[in-house]
Amino acid sequence: MTSSVETDSSSAIARLAARHLNLPAGELYVERLTGDASTRSYFRAGSRGATVIVALYGAPFDETERAVERLAKAEASNPAARLTFANDPCAHIEVTGLLIAAGLPVPPVLATSGADASMLIEDVGDIRLQDWLDRRPHSEVIDAYRHALELVVRIQDATEQALAADSICSHLAFDEAKLRWELGFFFANYFNKYLQIKLDPAVANALQQDFKTLCSELAARPRVLAHRDYHARNLMMRDGEMFIIDHQDARMGPAGYDVASLLSDPYTTLSQEVVIDLIERFIEMKAGSKLPLPDIGEFRAELELMTVQRMLKAIGTYASQAAAGNSMYIPYIEPARERAVAAMKALGRFDATHALLEATR
Repeated sequence: MTSSVETDSSSAIARLAARHLNLPAGELYVERLTGDASTRSYFRAGSRGATVIVALYGAPFDETERAVERLAKAEASNPAARLTFANDPCAHIEVTGLLIAAGLPVPPVLATSGADASMLIEDVGDIRLQDWLDRRPHSEVIDAYRHALELVVRIQDATEQALAADSICSHLAFDEAKLRWELGFFFANYFNKYLQIKLDPAVANALQQDFKTLCSELAARPRVLAHRDYHARNLMMRDGEMFIIDHQDARMGPAGYDVASLLSDPYTTLSQEVVIDLIERFIEMKAGSKLPLPDIGEFRAELELMTVQRMLKAIGTYASQAAAGNSMYIPYIEPARERAVAAMKALGRFDATHALLEATR
C-alpha cells in the first residue's frame, strides 16, 4: 500500500534512486510505503515503469562497517544493547548477502548511501502472502505454505555458512536473556500499558516463574539460523514467486522458531488440520536436509513451547503499538492470545499464564 509523501528526505531519496535507474531525478515520483512496526521508513521511487524501494534509517551509517563491529560499539556503552540490537543497516547488507549466497529469494541491496541514511532495495511489489491468500483455492494455499516451509528448511541449511562467515547472525541468538527480555516486553506492554491493570504480586511472580521455565527450556534447544519474524506479512508474492523480506535481524534459534511464527501467524487463519499436515511436511523435508531433526518427539514439544513464546511476544508488539495510538494491530491480539492458550493446553503446562490470559480476554 502506498501514499504520496513530501518530506525533507524526498529529494535525497530521488537523487539516490535516479542514479541507480539512470534517470533525471526530476522525473521520479517518491511514495511512502505503509510499513510495519519497525523504526525504518520505506519509500518507492520510480519512473517509466522502473521502480526501487528505498529504506530510510534514522541516522547516517558507514556501509563499509561490519555489523558485528557496530554491535560491539553498542555494547561498550550499554552492556544490555545485544538484547535490543535490531534494524541495523549494516546487518541488512550483510544478512542479505549471506542469504543470497545460500540461494534464498531475498531482494538484493542495489545501492547504499550511508551519508543519507538510506539504501536501495529491489522492488518485489506490494502483494504480501497475507493478501495473496485471500480467495485462493485451498490447493494453492497449501502449496504456498509448503513452499514457505521449504524456505525455512533452506534458511536453516545456511547455518554453517553463517558460522563460517562470522556473520552478525551467528553472534546473536535466542538465548535465555533474549527470550526473557521479549516476555518482559509482553508483560509491560500488554498488562501494564494496554490493559492498564496492576497484577497481584503473587500472580505476577507466578507468571515470572512460567516465563523462566519456558525460556530456559527453549534456550537449551539446539540452534540453527532463524529468520526471526517469519510470517505472512514478510513473505511477498510477485509473478508467482515468493520473496523473503525483513530478514536483517536473523539470528540463531530453535528449529521450531520460524515454523511457529508461520503456522501460528495471527495475520492468517489456518485450520488445525492444515497446521498438523504442514508440520508433518516440514518434518519430512527436514529429514532430507543438511540438518535433520535429532528427535522428532522433542521437536513437536519444542514447537508448542515456541508457539507460546512467539505468540506472547507478538501480543506485546501489538499492545505496544496500540498503546502508542496505532490501532491497526489490535485485531491480531485475540488470535495471538488464542494460539498461545491452545499451545499451553496442548502442553498441559504454564497454568498461571494460561489462567491470566483466559481471565483478561
